[in-house]
Amino acid sequence: MGQVRLYRISLLLILVFMVAGILLFILSIMALRTAHIVSILMVIFSTFTIGSSIHLWRKRNEGKGFYWDDEGIVIDLKGNKVYWDEIEDIQFFISSTTSFSKATVIYPHYTNHEKIRMRRKKLLPTPAHSIDWILIEKPKEFHNNLMKVWEEKNK
Repeated sequence: MGQVRLYRISLLLILVFMVAGILLFILSIMALRTAHIVSILMVIFSTFTIGSSIHLWRKRNEGKGFYWDDEGIVIDLKGNKVYWDEIEDIQFFISSTTSFSKATVIYPHYTNHEKIRMRRKKLLPTPAHSIDWILIEKPKEFHNNLMKVWEEKNK
C-alpha cells in the first residue's frame, strides 16, 4: 500500500495564528502607557502565538503532516506512529463544549499503551491519540479515507 497521502498542516490555521499574534502585539504596545501588567502579558501571549505559527509553518515546509502507510498511522508532527496491530478502534469525535473541536481519535488496545509510551518517550501512557481537524487542510477527506483503510485492515 505504501504512504497513501500526506495531509499537510492548514495554511488557514497558520495565517490565523500569525495575524492574531501580530494584532495582539500591536495592541499590547499601544496599551503599554496605561496598563503595564496587562500589556506585558499580551506581549508574552502574542509571542507564543506568533511562535506557534512559525513552528507550524516550518513543519509544513519540512513536509510534516499526518498520513498512514503499511506500518501504521502517524499521530503527531514528530512522525510518531501507532501501528495497525496496536489499534483497537478509530472514531470521529466532536467536543460537547464547542463545535470547533472535531478530531479523529485513535484508540490503541490497552495492552499496547506502554509500548507506545516508550516509543514516543513520554512519561505517562496515553489511552487515545487525537488528530485535531483544525490542524489538517482537508480533515473530512483525511477521516473518510482513514476509516476506509481501517475497515479494510479489520477484515
